[in-house]
This record gives sequence, C-alpha cells and structure tokens, in this order.
Amino acid sequence: MKLSLTFLTLLAVLLIAGCKTTNGTNKSAWGEPYADVPVPANYEPHDNPAFKRQDSAAGKRIYGRYSYRSTGDSLDTPSKVLGWFKDTLPGEGWELMVEEHNDSEGTMKVRFKKADDQLELQLAPDARVQSSKRFSVLTVEMNPKFD
Repeated sequence: MKLSLTFLTLLAVLLIAGCKTTNGTNKSAWGEPYADVPVPANYEPHDNPAFKRQDSAAGKRIYGRYSYRSTGDSLDTPSKVLGWFKDTLPGEGWELMVEEHNDSEGTMKVRFKKADDQLELQLAPDARVQSSKRFSVLTVEMNPKFD
C-alpha cells in the first residue's frame, strides 16, 4: 500500500511538472543567426524550417537556413519587407542580385551576394490557412543549393 501511495504521489508530481508551458520558440533549439543579416524588428525566431547552420573550421559559411515569424495579427506586405531589406542589407555589405514579390499572394523571394556568399530571403504566409491569427514566415538561407 505504501508503495502504491509513493508511486501515485510521484506520478502526480511528474504530471504537474510536465504541464508547465513555455512561451514562444524553444530558444535552445536555435543557433546563432548571421550577424550581418538583420531582420525587421517585428520578427521573432520560428521553428519551421528547423535551424541549420554549417560553417567551416576557418569560419567560412558553408550553409545555413532558419526562419522567423511576424509578430503582428496579420500578414506582412512583401513590398514593404523587400524595401526594408533593400535599404538595410547594403549597409552590411550585401549586393542585391534578384528580387520578386507578389503582394496579393503575400510572397517574396530576393537574393543578395557578398564576396563568396549567396543569401536568399523568402517570405510566405504561414501554412495554417484557416487560422484566425495569420502570420508571415521569413526564411533566411545562406549559400542555398541551386538546381
């Protein structure tokens, strides 16, 4: 009987401890974003796609991909986000190569170059089509593999 009571008490403690919620993205699952690729202030780390970054031992960027989500109650306008990057990234040494955006679909794809690195930024609506609180997903990809 004493063993059953101890087991039930332990189970209750584990259940209560396991029910603690965390706010937002698990920051420990995120690595260090590229310092020379700032994002607009209304974006926070997002977990889809998952954070990936691979640098050489000498510090050369090999590949990286991570994403952010907008924090407002609606989708961001791609032309405004594109304008922000066009104004900001040249100050970090990036040169604009290709741009495309569609405000009606909420999408943007832009590519910058800096020395041997290629940077691709993509903006798209979240996948939750029927959600009442939509948000934009901004994906940062360093040295993407092109077909």
